[in-house]
Amino acid sequence: MTPRGWSFVLNWSRVGINAALFLAATRVLTLAEIGLFATAFAPIRLTQGLHKAGVADAVIVLRRPHRLDALFALSVGTGGALTALFMAVGAWLSPMLLVLGAIPLINSLGGVSEGLLRQRLHLRTLALRTLAAQGIAAGLAVCLLATGFGAWALVAFALGNAVLTCALSLVLARWRPRHWPTQRSISLILPKTAEIGGRVLLGTAQMPLAQLAVGLSLGPVAAGAFQIATRMLELIEALTLSPLRFVALPQLSRSTTLRQDLHSHLRHTARLAAWVWAGTFVAAPQILAVAVGPTHAVAATPVLRALVLLGLLSALLMPLTQALTARGHTGLVLRRAALSLGLSAVLIAPALLLSPVAAALALCAAGTLTALWFMFRALDTLRLSRAGLFPALPPLLAGAAMGITLMLCPPMPLLAQIALGTAMYLPLLALDRPRFRSLA
Repeated sequence: MTPRGWSFVLNWSRVGINAALFLAATRVLTLAEIGLFATAFAPIRLTQGLHKAGVADAVIVLRRPHRLDALFALSVGTGGALTALFMAVGAWLSPMLLVLGAIPLINSLGGVSEGLLRQRLHLRTLALRTLAAQGIAAGLAVCLLATGFGAWALVAFALGNAVLTCALSLVLARWRPRHWPTQRSISLILPKTAEIGGRVLLGTAQMPLAQLAVGLSLGPVAAGAFQIATRMLELIEALTLSPLRFVALPQLSRSTTLRQDLHSHLRHTARLAAWVWAGTFVAAPQILAVAVGPTHAVAATPVLRALVLLGLLSALLMPLTQALTARGHTGLVLRRAALSLGLSAVLIAPALLLSPVAAALALCAAGTLTALWFMFRALDTLRLSRAGLFPALPPLLAGAAMGITLMLCPPMPLLAQIALGTAMYLPLLALDRPRFRSLA
């Protein structure tokens, strides 16, 4: 298999096994149990990117082998501090957080080894390691679910997966720190490592913080419905957008005709995203009934529908984000993440007095305002005209027409909705482009 193929296996195995276990658990657990776990795991999700992605990226960026000892010490120091903090809070508030609090330290021990495997492009090794670790941890969790351990089965999966992933990474990378670094060597790598970690944290903090806020403000039942909806959103996005993101960055980084290539990526992404997210909005009750059962689907459907716009915006902005990254304009991408996080915090605060649906709508409002700010600045930075967004218009209009038509149709099974929606969508895409241009 090619390196690209192993990369797809790696990305999808990370999402697929985790999602499959979660969906299986929703058949057994109540919304309150799901919400209690989601609230306890939210701080771990919020910070785990610092070591699983941030430290690994720093290994690739810093390059020089003699700096790895300092990076390992920095990684373990932050991981140990986070573990101490989470365990202290967990001992006071949540037994689940007390146990899950060990994960940052475990991740920190394997961060450098993970980065070395990525630096060496050992994608096959990473993919097989992930399949093995998640498969064993999922098997343990299923056994615990079957014997009545409830939400603690998900805790066992998260902890077991972290331990196995770290252990396998250490063995496969064949690297160990040779000596304790000096303060000077740590201070030399600290600014760049902090910048990389800050980008990761800002880029991934929105959903964990929202989940934590919903759980603390609205209770475990609301947190359970919100968790199901956000996990479904992330699953759909990972299975549809991740392959396009993987292809876009290397192609745009090598592009000599940025305008044409960006238009092409935007067109292809919009075609897929409009079909996926318009269909998700219409068929959300049926999708969730199949995935998590009809009881939980009733509570999660309005939350998922409220979050659909967030998924669509993420897809449409992906080509612009990758083009900026390919051209070295990462500062604008970082400012976008910071603005989105800040607006989300401001808008979600009053929404938490109402319902999880209102919280989801607040996230979408923050995402929309951020997207409007980001799109035009991205085009200016890339020296492209406003017409650069035109390729997304025909698919969006076609998706809207498909969605409205399906909403007006009588209720039908999920497969019938998919078939009918696709049968309407494809001819709409084939309409004469000048007609859409006149609408624009």
